[in-house]
Parts: sequence; structure tokens; C-alpha cells
Amino acid sequence: MNWVAIQTAAQETFGSSSSPTPSERAPTAAVASDSSSDEDNDVQGVVMAKNKKKRATKSITATQEKILNQLLHKWRANNSSAWKCLALTFVIWTTSVYLLVKYQNIPSTLLVAASIVRNFMILHDACHLSFFETNRQNVRLCKFIQYFSQFEWTTWQSTHNHHHRHLGDNSVIDTSLTVWFTEAEYAAMPLKFKIPFRIIRDPLVFFPVASAWVFFISRPLVQFGSRYVVPICLYFAFGSRVSLLYCLAGLLAGITGLALFHLQHQVNTPYRVSKERRSGVDAGLYGSTLLAIRWPFTLMTLGIEFHHIHHASVKVPGYHLAACHAEGEALNLFQGINRVGRWRAFVSMFHAVFAGSVKHSHADHHHYDENHPPPSFAAFWPYSAVGLYDQTPLKTM
Repeated sequence: MNWVAIQTAAQETFGSSSSPTPSERAPTAAVASDSSSDEDNDVQGVVMAKNKKKRATKSITATQEKILNQLLHKWRANNSSAWKCLALTFVIWTTSVYLLVKYQNIPSTLLVAASIVRNFMILHDACHLSFFETNRQNVRLCKFIQYFSQFEWTTWQSTHNHHHRHLGDNSVIDTSLTVWFTEAEYAAMPLKFKIPFRIIRDPLVFFPVASAWVFFISRPLVQFGSRYVVPICLYFAFGSRVSLLYCLAGLLAGITGLALFHLQHQVNTPYRVSKERRSGVDAGLYGSTLLAIRWPFTLMTLGIEFHHIHHASVKVPGYHLAACHAEGEALNLFQGINRVGRWRAFVSMFHAVFAGSVKHSHADHHHYDENHPPPSFAAFWPYSAVGLYDQTPLKTM
């Protein structure tokens, strides 16, 4: 089952789309460099906004943007902090695997799953070349930690870069997002598409099946090593039960990761605008969420809950995201960001389509147009009938 093919085929049936360019599919050329350039612009959207020659609109002032840029630069990678983060990660992973080998039960499996999620967050930062201070260090880390993260690093780097370049641009298919069609498009689908889509996109089915596909089935030749080196070693060292429980932990980690990603961009009100109106600054700050996650779960998420910071600048590593957010809060930089508590997060897990027929905003994101309300997410019946969707009043910045 090819998720990209399903989405692309349906989009071709009900609307136009564009695919990643060859440069977006390939790993960034920056990996050939030994160190990250100090001239890299921290606010990812600034360069994009300049390239649009003032077509895009931003919801923050030039002064705020300058302060934000300085803040993001301040919290870039620090090798001392990076090594401390890796040391703690090593302790967490080895302890969880030890407990898995000793007890071979569900609690120890859950601990291993949490450690795999944390490993993936480090892989994620290293693929952005932001975990360590130099590109060479980041690439070496990618090549190593991919075996403990269930994902081959160059594949993740290429697909994830496309997501960062185009988040919020309604003219581009972002295959990493989890909501694609409107209720009107769903209603108009032929039954041969409609029935399978309703089954697959049911939240109780989608996240486990998508996790199995992404982390265990797709691209078997490319992904084999990163997926199965550790389970095979555990099999020969401790037997089949430990190996199978580790694979189950990988599946649970995948479900957790996909759920986090869903909640980072599929909570009302979404940032979806035309290419001409898209601003990288707004896509980062207002197209991404701040999730309310508390310790000890933050040991697993490694700061990714501060996703508005991550999309503002991929150069801020996970171990600095919380501190960067706290300082930005003190400077009143993050007024109006999408703060998602536990209840909103729970009901938003049921979002599967855009409500009605609206998929993107017609007005600038920071101007509310009563004649053209912004898009919102909705759930399938029967979840919608019992209120399992985010009913927060729609707004734009």
C-alpha cells in the first residue's frame, strides 16, 4: 500500500498538485561541507519571503522578526550540550533494552518505544545538520543513529526537507501531512476510492497501519539495515521473544511519532494559503503548534513539542527548543501561536478531512475575512457526532 500513490492519485482526480523537485528529493548538498555557514538565515521564512519579492505577508513586524532572528541564532547547536544529550540518550536506550531483556513484558516494551522516539528526534535534528556545530559531525551521527531510529537517514532528509520548504503552500502536495481532502471532495469520490479511504483514514486504523508501512514495509532494500540490524542482533543474543518485542516497540514508536506529527500541523486553525500569500515566517510560527507535554514524556519528545520554534528555524536543536521558547515568551514574540492542551490534542487526533469545501485561506493569514472563513479540520462520523474534533473558534492572526 503506497500512501503517496493513494494521495497523488486522488489529488489528480479532484485537484491539481505539484511534486518535489529533484533537488528536494535528494539529500541537501550541504552535507559535503565541514561546518555550517554563519551566514545561514535563522528564520527559515525570511529567505522565502525575499524570494517572493514582497508578495507574501507576515504577521510580525520587522522589529519582531529581527529580534526573533537574533534569538534563534543564539540557541543554535552547542557541542557540549549535544554530547550531554547523547550521553543521556545512551543511558535511556541501554536501560530500556536491559529491562526488555530481563523482563520481556509490555512495560519494558513501552520504555524501549519511548527511547526509539527520542533516538528519532536526534536523527531528525542531525538530518537538519543542527544537532552538532558542524555538518561533518551531523552526518556521522546520522549514519550511526539511523540503526536505533528505525529510519534510513538520507530518505528522511530528502522527504522532510520538502515538508519544510512548502508547509502551508496549498499549491504543493506535502505528502508528510495527514489531512488531504475536504468533506466535499470526499463526498464526490467514486466508491472505489471513497470506501478504502474511509477505512484507511479512520484514526483507529490510520496511525497503526501508517506506522507499519513507513517504519517496516516501504522501501525494503533502502530501509532494511536501519530497521532490522538491531532486532537481528537481539535475536541472536537473546532470542526471538526479545527481538519481536523490540519490533513491537518500533511499531509503537512509529505510532507515537506519527501522532506527534499529526498534532503539529492538523489542529485548528490550520495555516493553508496560496503560494503567493505564503510566508515562511507565518508558516513556522502559526502553521505549527505548541503542544502541552510534561516531564517525563519530554525525555521522549526532546523538545519537538515546541514545533513553532523548529519551523521558524531548523538550526535550533531539540535540546535548546524549550529554552529558546521560554526566552521568546519573555520577549512577547509568540503571541497568537497555536497552543494545544491535552484535550484539544486528544480530539484533534480524530481530524481526517477539511470541513466543508474550504482547504485554504483566501485572505491574508493575519486578516479575518467573514466572506471567506479560514479552513478547519473535521472528523468522520461517528466521531463527529460525539464531538471528537477540535471545536475551537476559527481564527487567523
